[in-house]
Amino acid sequence: MTTNDPARWWRQTRGERATLAAIVVLGAVLSSWNLGRGGDLSFYAAAARSMSESLPASLSGSFDPGATVTLDKLAGFAVPQAISIHLFGMSTASLALPQVVEGAVTTLAVSVVVLRWLGARAGLVAAALTAGTPIFVSMFGHPMEDGLLTAALAVALVWWQRAALTRTWWPLLTAGLAVGVGFQAKMLQAWMVLPALVLGTVLATTGAGPRRRRAVGHVAVLVGATVVASLGWSVVVALLPTADHPYVDGSTDDSVFAMVFGYNGVDRFLPGAWPGAVGALGHASAHAADAWRAVAGHRPGHSLLQLVTPRYASQVGWSWPAALTGIVVGAVRWWPGRTVREARVPTATFLTLVVWLGTGFVVLSALTLPHTAYVAGIGVQLAALAALGWWSAARLVDAPDRRLRLVPVSLLVVQGAWWAWLARASSEPTLLAVLAVGVTVAALVALLVRWRRVADAPSTRVVGSRRTTAGLLVAAVVLGPACFSLQVLDASRDGSGSDASVGVAQGAFARSGGAPTRALAIGRSPVGRGPGHTDTTGFSVSAPDPWGGQTTLPGEDRELVAAARRDGGGRDGAPLFLTDSWRLAADVIGATGDEVLTDGGFSGQVPVFTTAQVESLVRSGRTRLLVVAAGTPPTDPVRQAATDLGCRVVQRWGSALGQSQPWQSRGGSASTLERCS
Repeated sequence: MTTNDPARWWRQTRGERATLAAIVVLGAVLSSWNLGRGGDLSFYAAAARSMSESLPASLSGSFDPGATVTLDKLAGFAVPQAISIHLFGMSTASLALPQVVEGAVTTLAVSVVVLRWLGARAGLVAAALTAGTPIFVSMFGHPMEDGLLTAALAVALVWWQRAALTRTWWPLLTAGLAVGVGFQAKMLQAWMVLPALVLGTVLATTGAGPRRRRAVGHVAVLVGATVVASLGWSVVVALLPTADHPYVDGSTDDSVFAMVFGYNGVDRFLPGAWPGAVGALGHASAHAADAWRAVAGHRPGHSLLQLVTPRYASQVGWSWPAALTGIVVGAVRWWPGRTVREARVPTATFLTLVVWLGTGFVVLSALTLPHTAYVAGIGVQLAALAALGWWSAARLVDAPDRRLRLVPVSLLVVQGAWWAWLARASSEPTLLAVLAVGVTVAALVALLVRWRRVADAPSTRVVGSRRTTAGLLVAAVVLGPACFSLQVLDASRDGSGSDASVGVAQGAFARSGGAPTRALAIGRSPVGRGPGHTDTTGFSVSAPDPWGGQTTLPGEDRELVAAARRDGGGRDGAPLFLTDSWRLAADVIGATGDEVLTDGGFSGQVPVFTTAQVESLVRSGRTRLLVVAAGTPPTDPVRQAATDLGCRVVQRWGSALGQSQPWQSRGGSASTLERCS
């Protein structure tokens, strides 16, 4: 690692550049194999469609084209999706395409960090580990906010490292901006990297006198840029008059900070702690005991070791043995010399990755993870530290001290055992598991045979043997996750936009035997399989489906839209209708792009409209059609307005609107179209 002029891939050999390009392309091919099959939850797909057609909706992160209500989270993740839809039209694949690009960016970013830290070969190993990490392969093939978050934090690490190498402050502005982009994608989860970057900055720049002041200044630049980029949009929304911005979903008082820090933050740990957040139905003290049990790991079905259980370790944890090897060897190698100027940046990079990994592990272990993709929060760190483990083991193969040669041997033994257990526990196809574990055993045998023969072998044979051993060692570190990820070639083993994962489904939607039938309203299912179904009978390669994806409405939804249009809905720029079910609104917006006013938000608890406001909209002529979901209480604003105004029933529909689900908005499986004169 050199200073002032950091290493770049275009300055490496042609073979190394070609290898990196091949890794990136192969990763993109895997992620794109089922791009046209697995769509997003219709709520967020509809928002991306709205943002693609309406500048106000795009600027405000709104659910509907008319920008009357925002999403229940910051909508930065949907901006690339909206651009893609605007360019290529609405389809499952155009929704997911930006995530494929984000996956390539993540792979390149990790490879750059390790290139500047350990050299080109370690950089290639890190790239292969990133591109082959199962949760990345599935997540970057589906429209999920975790993709932009992961790419943004990987880019932030690149620019932080550049600042440390060049001893300049301006790259920290870019690093902070990148963390802010991650915040716009998934809010507080992006800030998990901040403690690591701050500690790394202090270690890389601290010293006596002017150096100490420079360290303080660099930290201030990093933190300041992060805060501004993270909170800038929210502050603008908070300062605008209520009439000049959409109602903020996730809050009961139209507060963007209640949505960001309450509904999507504090309330996940301490329900009720943030006033105005949806779900904050009581005081924090009433929930303190439950929250403590959650953090302490006493919650039913929750374990503080969940990240090393097969469900999650099979998605992100194949590299744990290599990463732990890297942590141990790195601590021995760099920590004693951390005050030496030449060792500051390598040590700072090592510390940053370890602290970031530790922070992510602790936070994700304490949470009940609603989606498997949350574990992507430790994927970048594991890939980089596992590359360090490979680099350390490869350098110790011919160590003069034979005790140090136990490092690569131990790595191979533990790695092989870990892979064998994970493969069995996660039902990996036998052929793929045997290939990965078999190469690890072959690497171990080759290493032992080499040590026996190296003393008597000619120098040319020693060089050839060293290259063979190094190649097998690379395979023994990379093949485990890569082979497991090959299961995405079978469309039934590639997860979904609701729960990205690879292999036999074990996520939130697998507990009842399959995903909800309408969670993928904008996607299409593999031939012969229902949405969310996971085939456990065997692994077979599906035909590639990299483009397209249905955007048509179910039959009864089409009838509802047609009936609304016959009664004047959508005429002269008016909304098609006003409803209290986001599920119906999402399908209509996603398929047609028409404006549909929606009350209740994602949770069904958000007072987007009062009864008086609904009645005012009807009397003003802006809309005269209401769609009331069955089962809503009499106090529901849309139902109450329909009753007060004496609206006439135009038509009723039955079960086509889908089965009632925990995340469904107000109402059941039936609805009524009513016309108000």
